Amino acid sequence: MAADYVSPFDDRVRTPEPLAPRPASVSGRRVVLLDIRKNRGAEFLDRIETLLQAEGATTARSAKEIFSRPAAPALIDDISGPRRPGGGGPRRLRLMYVVQFA
Repeated sequence: MAADYVSPFDDRVRTPEPLAPRPASVSGRRVVLLDIRKNRGAEFLDRIETLLQAEGATTARSAKEIFSRPAAPALIDDISGPRRPGGGGPRRLRLMYVVQFA
């Protein structure tokens, strides 16, 4: 019996999507920090949370059940917050992975 090789890489080509506009400041913004349960991850998020709060952001913490699995849809819904009044479309979650240390 011959074995089939399955590549772990996704060869599909996606159309590039534009980045969401970035706010000039995080002051007054709600930022949810997601702990993915990796070693020392909470320590890293503690530092990020301190920096965000110093810039005027309101922070909240949430955590995945285990790092090796995707976040549960209910957790994503909780993080994204309530729908806007009168908003019929889906909620948009703005993800920002930019970290800058002074």
